[in-house]
Amino acid sequence: MRTLKNAYALIIGVDNAQKTTQVIRDAQAIYDVLTNQEICGYQEENITLLLDKEATTESINKAIDDYIAKIDENSSFLLFYSGHGGYHKGRSYLLPYGATSESLILGENLREKLSRMKSKRMIIMFDCCHSAGFFDGKDDIISQTVSNNSAQRSLNKTESLEGIAQEIDDEQGMAIIASSQAEELSWGDNNDDYSVLTTAFIEALNAKHKHFFADEYIRMVETVNYVFVRIPELIKILKQRSDIVKDQTPYANLQMNSDFVISYIPQQFNEKIVTNKFKIPVQQDELISAKSNDIESWERNEGNNLLLFLHGFSGESKDTFGNIPKMLQSDSNFDGWAMKPLGYTPVVQPKLGKDIWGAILDVDKIAGFLKTSIKYKFKDYDRIAIVAHSLGGLVAQKAILGLDDENRNRISHLVMFGTPSNGIAPEILAKQWNKKYSELSSEGDYIKSLRKQWKETFNDTYPFKLKVAASTDDEYVSLESCHKPFHQEHREFVEKKHLDMVKPKSDKDATYGLVLDTLTGSKFFNQYTNKEEINLVLGKYDSVVKELLPNKDDLDKRGLTQLIFALEGLERKEEVYDILNNHPLAKRNTDLMGIIGGRHKRDYLKTSSFKSSELSREYYSKALEISVDNEVHSQIYYHAINLAFLSIVTDPESGKSEMKKYANQALNATTHCDDNLWKFATVAEANMYLGNLDTAKEFYIKASKDIPIREKVSMHTNAYAGYVALTNKEEDEFIQFLKARLLS
Repeated sequence: MRTLKNAYALIIGVDNAQKTTQVIRDAQAIYDVLTNQEICGYQEENITLLLDKEATTESINKAIDDYIAKIDENSSFLLFYSGHGGYHKGRSYLLPYGATSESLILGENLREKLSRMKSKRMIIMFDCCHSAGFFDGKDDIISQTVSNNSAQRSLNKTESLEGIAQEIDDEQGMAIIASSQAEELSWGDNNDDYSVLTTAFIEALNAKHKHFFADEYIRMVETVNYVFVRIPELIKILKQRSDIVKDQTPYANLQMNSDFVISYIPQQFNEKIVTNKFKIPVQQDELISAKSNDIESWERNEGNNLLLFLHGFSGESKDTFGNIPKMLQSDSNFDGWAMKPLGYTPVVQPKLGKDIWGAILDVDKIAGFLKTSIKYKFKDYDRIAIVAHSLGGLVAQKAILGLDDENRNRISHLVMFGTPSNGIAPEILAKQWNKKYSELSSEGDYIKSLRKQWKETFNDTYPFKLKVAASTDDEYVSLESCHKPFHQEHREFVEKKHLDMVKPKSDKDATYGLVLDTLTGSKFFNQYTNKEEINLVLGKYDSVVKELLPNKDDLDKRGLTQLIFALEGLERKEEVYDILNNHPLAKRNTDLMGIIGGRHKRDYLKTSSFKSSELSREYYSKALEISVDNEVHSQIYYHAINLAFLSIVTDPESGKSEMKKYANQALNATTHCDDNLWKFATVAEANMYLGNLDTAKEFYIKASKDIPIREKVSMHTNAYAGYVALTNKEEDEFIQFLKARLLS
């Protein structure tokens, strides 16, 4: 019989004689499913169940003290509380049975007790008091229940769940879920068995969310994700029964550092467990340590102002913004500023993995966490400035819209880099991403609703200083998506690609200059940004040509690249070829041709432009021809694999023959080259095109070993787009492999 010998739980259901039987049913149901050996596999002696009169202050504290004494570093601990709470004069509390003002369980005291547990694998669940949230189908009853003082009391209880969740959060392995967020009620239905949170949690423990069984465990992150998906679905069902029911969004903390085992999967699914060759699962008894010194190294708590760095979905809090925090800390202008990262930690992954984009679920989840953090965790800071990258900018916008006026007025600055504020064009979603991120469509309800609410709330007049920065070399976010929703005065330009734009190499970098000058009040004039490159993107090719063409013989490689783009924009192709054929730096320079071909390739992937695809093919083909003549094998495989990619992505129906020709050419060239990550990636991609998926996996594993996430994402972009175009499959075992290996 399967038994989780080192898993402990404290289940509390306390109604305080309010005759809300569902509170008790919820707690009992959690106990029953945990102790069921065919489902979760907890030992009964490792679970304490306290119901109503048993759930006194003394018994709750004693139970926690007993667990403090018995659990060790390898234990997991689940605390489930269904009952009442409150928030008064800055102090949150839970309300045990028969408690007085002197015997409440305060959030600060609960945090102190939990901090004494040796385990760093804890999941805490607060299911709000249901007394104002249940109905039996009679609207007059529910109307009376949630009216006047009763509704206000319920609101306070709901808020207290967020408050106490943040108050006990130690950001070191503790996962906390509350049933709803501020200004929302928690709902259920007397016609159903349990509250919506309890229902969702029990379904997760029964593996209702799993389609792929890599091992025999239910883990924390997948459970949190399922709760966030399922509660709105259950609320939608309740809304069909009564007009009284309102939206309910759960709360979860995100500064967690482990994805630990909660329970076994139900025994009935054991036969579905597959051998996972490409991702080693975390074992039940493996301890994932608390926050490392690297992550903490630049955080600073001193100061009455707070600077929050909000990373995107491909980033990690410790390194997304490079040296910006440390450089700012060395500036005396920021002596009064605390600095912190916010978002998913490296271990706790977004729903779609460490990808450029993420699910709207994740945007809302982090936005809820940010909004609540501003209200509770960061309540003592006078001003809060937010620097956000990529989808972190959408998170910031969503969170700011959800704040009340008092807390919104504490936001002093918002600086966003490479944020797709206007979404992704539908044609790009279809062409590049196979509609994978359709929720982020510029024509979709989510982006349209966000933009509408932003316009109605601010009407281009902001209570904070706003800057939105776009990179002219961003391969993922178009200039239009980044800039269009905001007036010219808020728009800025920086350099580098999407993942590198927030990693300045020095204090002379445009990104650092923008952050520094925005926060200190100085005017940002793009003094470090290459204006010729900006003009290219804006279509002002003439000014670039007039400035650079007379000095073409003195230009460096970058200047030549810009001049070539400008000449191309004016369709002066003869002059382009003249430079490529005769300029000392460009003559038969296959690397430069590859850079230009790559620029057109990225433009094609962003815009689906036929012209861009043809130009990309043209430059790669010319470079390949020269590379073959000169027998430069590293350049041969570089250009050939890009042509294989373009062949299948631009023409999935008839491009397979050319794809195989170029894939074989690339593969042959790699046999003459020394090993490195891009050789391995080329071998992997070529074998993928040739149908040798096991070999492709082998070399993707070699290529992705111990390399930064940026290189992994680059590999995934090509592999995913090429494979989907080749197979017309959105999800299968190989795509799961790519996700697990390259986006983890």
